[in-house]
Amino acid sequence: MEFDPLLFSELKDKDFSRSGLMALEGRILIEKAIDCGIDILGLVRSEGSDEDWLAAKEAKFPIEQVDHAEICRIAGFKFHHGAIAMARRPDILPASSLEAVDGSWLCLWNVTDPSNVGALIRSAAGLGAAGVLLGQGCADPFYRKALRASMGNAFSLPLYSCDAVALSALAERGFDLAAATLSPSALPLSEYSPERPFVLVVGNEGFGLPAEVIDICRGEIYIQMTTGIDSLNVVVAGGICMYELFGNRAG
Repeated sequence: MEFDPLLFSELKDKDFSRSGLMALEGRILIEKAIDCGIDILGLVRSEGSDEDWLAAKEAKFPIEQVDHAEICRIAGFKFHHGAIAMARRPDILPASSLEAVDGSWLCLWNVTDPSNVGALIRSAAGLGAAGVLLGQGCADPFYRKALRASMGNAFSLPLYSCDAVALSALAERGFDLAAATLSPSALPLSEYSPERPFVLVVGNEGFGLPAEVIDICRGEIYIQMTTGIDSLNVVVAGGICMYELFGNRAG
């Protein structure tokens, strides 16, 4: 496919997805994509922006330089990141393709906000997750907002699609699954002792996890909070649970 900068403003995220493409905004995200072997089709950068990093990466794709007003028009909004690139989306394999594994995994279920999905992927990478399972109803991890929030960790951390059947199959294979819920029967986070391989399942902020998913899990956990506060943002809650349960952070 020939690189056309106008596609950035002409295509919405869903159009990019259907076309097998994604938009990468800013140096950090583009560098991460290059380091992870993502196929970049082309890049547009604004005049005066730093280009030494592109030379250092030995970029082998078309690069166009435009003034600031033009890059804002191309991006479709007021843009301050200096560069925007178009790349091919990597494949997301089904969870059924997971081979023998160990470690701790994060499973997201019906997390519909792209920024939340991206931030959870970033947190999972930072807290030692082996990968992320994307359950039904989750936002696309390669949407612009999701990529920005993940800081490119959606490229370096293994991502798998997952439904209830695949989740049940993992449980049958010996994966220890724990659901984050507000159920009266849930254990305080500090009292759950995960076995490996382990999967932490986090659901929608408003509706939580469906019964069919909770039933697959060995246990339910909750974060003890101040009286009168019943929930946290899913990114905060997921980060706290991963910090407590994954236990394989460097240092």
